[in-house]
Order: sequence, then C-alpha cells, then structure tokens
Amino acid sequence: MGSASGHICEVCGTKFMVRNGGGFFFDLLHCDACGGSTAISHESLGDIHLRFIKGLSRPYAVARAAMDERIRQEFQGEPLDRAGYHEAAELTLEPCACGGHFRYDAPARCPKCRSTRENWVRDAAARGSHYD
Repeated sequence: MGSASGHICEVCGTKFMVRNGGGFFFDLLHCDACGGSTAISHESLGDIHLRFIKGLSRPYAVARAAMDERIRQEFQGEPLDRAGYHEAAELTLEPCACGGHFRYDAPARCPKCRSTRENWVRDAAARGSHYD
C-alpha cells in the first residue's frame, strides 16, 4: 500500500506532497537526481513481474493471493528475487526529464532544493492519504 503525505522543507521552506510505495498493481519509483516519481504497472512489466511473483514464498498482497498462487503454479518462467526484479524493472524505464534515473531505492526529494526526508517536517495542514 502506498501513501501520500505533506511536508515542509526546513532547508528552503517549500510545502509539498510526497508519494511513497506502490499499490496492488503498480510500483512507484523516484528519480535518483531530482526525486520526481513515476509509476510502472505490473502489467507493463509483463514476464518480469510474473517471474518475481513466481519467486515469492507468499502473496505479493493478500487481496490478490489467489491470483498470485495461480501465477506461481502456472507460469513457466524462471523466478526472480527482489533485487533482480528491481534491476530488470528499472531497465524498462526511460530516464527522468532531469537526466536522472528512476530507482526503487531513490529517496523522494524536495522539489525546490532537492533535500531529503531528514530535512523535512510533517505539514499538519496537509491532508495525507493511503492508496492501493
């Protein structure tokens, strides 16, 4: 499950929203340079995602447990571990408009000064949310 939350950058004072985490049917990655985000659907990943599901010892998400079990039983491809999945999925993405690359392990950044979470405070006035 993903979430969106509001923050205030203590470096430059900018107020902004940050999305983290994917959902049942997509992954969310951040740019390693600017912190921008992009979503990639599991469907668009095709066999890459199916290989990852095949390699899991439990469902990707409880809500899709039956589907994941069917994939594990019927999909003929070789399983992928998490590191292999991330590497293969990242290679399918075009570079960010800033020239950086979308990565699973890249942090979100302030859109103005590009600071990271250790320099932010929660914006109590911003409305957060959870999504799938």
